[in-house]
Amino acid sequence: MYGTVVLALFAAVSLFGGSLEFDIEFGVDDISFYRYMNYDRISLPGCESYAAPGKPLLPVRVVTLVIPPDAADPELDLVLEETVPLEGSWKIQPAAVPRPFSAQDSPVVISPDPAVYSSCEPWPAARLEGPATGSKTGFKLVSFRYRPVTWNPSTGKLELATRGTVKVSWRSAEQDWLPTRGQVETAARLLGWVDNPRDVNRYAPVARNDGRATDYLVITSSDYSDAFSPYVSWKTSSGMPAELVKIGDILSSTPGYDDPEKLRNYILGRYRDDGVKYVLLAGDENVLPVRMVDLSCEGYSDNAPVDLYFSDMDGTWDDNGDHDYGQPADKLDLYADIAVGRALFDSSEEATVFIERSMRYQKDPPSGEWSQRAMLCGAGLFTGYTGAKVCDSIAARLPGSWEIDKAYELAMVDGYTTHIDVINSGTNWNHYAGHGNDTGIYWKDSPTDMMTVSIASDLENGEKTGIHHSIGCMPGSFHKNYDSCADALWHNPSGGAVSVMFNTSYGWEGDLPEMGVSEWMCVYLTEEVFRKGNGIIGNAFATSKDRRVPLWGGDYDRELYCILCWNAFHDPTLKVLGASTGLEPPPSGSAAPGAVLGTPWPNPVRGGSSVFIPVSGAGDSAVLSVYGLDGRLAWRTLVGPDGDVSWNTGGLPAGVYMVRLDAAGSCSSERIVVLP
Repeated sequence: MYGTVVLALFAAVSLFGGSLEFDIEFGVDDISFYRYMNYDRISLPGCESYAAPGKPLLPVRVVTLVIPPDAADPELDLVLEETVPLEGSWKIQPAAVPRPFSAQDSPVVISPDPAVYSSCEPWPAARLEGPATGSKTGFKLVSFRYRPVTWNPSTGKLELATRGTVKVSWRSAEQDWLPTRGQVETAARLLGWVDNPRDVNRYAPVARNDGRATDYLVITSSDYSDAFSPYVSWKTSSGMPAELVKIGDILSSTPGYDDPEKLRNYILGRYRDDGVKYVLLAGDENVLPVRMVDLSCEGYSDNAPVDLYFSDMDGTWDDNGDHDYGQPADKLDLYADIAVGRALFDSSEEATVFIERSMRYQKDPPSGEWSQRAMLCGAGLFTGYTGAKVCDSIAARLPGSWEIDKAYELAMVDGYTTHIDVINSGTNWNHYAGHGNDTGIYWKDSPTDMMTVSIASDLENGEKTGIHHSIGCMPGSFHKNYDSCADALWHNPSGGAVSVMFNTSYGWEGDLPEMGVSEWMCVYLTEEVFRKGNGIIGNAFATSKDRRVPLWGGDYDRELYCILCWNAFHDPTLKVLGASTGLEPPPSGSAAPGAVLGTPWPNPVRGGSSVFIPVSGAGDSAVLSVYGLDGRLAWRTLVGPDGDVSWNTGGLPAGVYMVRLDAAGSCSSERIVVLP
């Protein structure tokens, strides 16, 4: 059993704190070696090669757990149960200095850190790195990095920890706000990537009734409000309660240091008060404020627009108060609480293209096989490394029934333009692994144009517009005084894209030959949409970035750089054609999905009052039970037809209780807090 997180059957929880224990196991037979740059590299399933430049490049297992929403100050304790020395002597590669994809001709720099490579002590000295905490729409997340392998530079010997137990403990604090039930349910569906997904419902934040919740805000200027009003009405009538808000009203009535902070403060208020889950910033930098953030990594720096500022609602993004937003010292959380997309337009004609294209894709897309076709373009990136790796990884996560076209630079014999004909014929999923600047994405050799302003402006795919994403540097730099590649894909009335996810600054390589942050996020995006039932593009985009947050080292690095500069230009509520959202009813004649335990309401509840517990799909054999934290049964009932079950808390002491639903061999649970 390799890289396995075995969660303990019971996690200790109390009103004063709690803990969670789990095992991490690796098998000796699962470890493999290969040579790269005259050094030894290690591969271990479930791990990623990870180290700061100059440090030994060893596998790391990233673990992210959901813990109770009132948990605070988590601490880690590791007990190694078995370690095994590995035969042989090894020369482990130091991590190279990372390069952006635009630096195709710069040589790789590998400089061993003398403090490590001349030492007689095993590296690393500590196997655990962390913990780091964050919040995802009220869900509390704790993550850490675990080093299963240590290396002694003086002897070349390696040691593998085959079995270890990690205990995460915390103290209890107050939950600072109550998200709506709708926000909790949406966030819970997006946390399937954590290492204890079965605890997501158990450790869900206490929720409040939705009331008159607004799911979706469309924010634009008064110049475009009339154009967007029918779109907002259509969204509401389609089951997505939406509201149009004018940016002038926001800026004139909301406090803040500058216009971007005023806009964020307004969104934060609506997120907390009205249950907002999606925001469309309808307009480019000439219509709506942008938050410019200083980005830096290994000598490369830039000042770029970062819309995650309007998506991550935790903290202020200016914790040190210097009005230099989004810096590591600002105690960034980075988990997206709201799915945010930006529309690229600053004229009535461009706004009309955005509205009509977005509505057509969702409401009345053209028929035909184009909606199940992908175009994957892979350039030569660095010596001996091409974009084929990320493209192949994306292809493996697309539906097996799809037609997948690939254009890989080193395999081409007929030039570098055939992919344009494919896109013009209609493609629903497009990826560009190439070098970039703010006017396009490029092959390494001539003819270099892969997807540029010129190509995008001349596309003739008509109504068959699809999703376009890239690892390239800067093609999403919409804030310049001229059209970026992302702008051009949106502004072309004869074709282009319905969704663009491009970098506003540099994309970064990985520790070659492994993929880097930019590549992994595009792979995760495809996986979320087509393998995880996360077919709403804004949710999939946000989750793809969330999954990289635990690898951020807390300072300027490529993880932070890539998370901040990958931006989304689309309606965030758009459902990708051919994908599931996880909300659809089962097809006619299929088996029922099984019993589902909903979020109890009200929660917390005053002692002596009744709690309504939603149960659906229970059939005739489901049992609902309520236990105290001491394990004693407080109440039990058979569940009848679908509907709310009522439980009266009269006669019970204040405390935390677990509600458990058992049906058809499966079980699920929720917490209820009973107040005095």
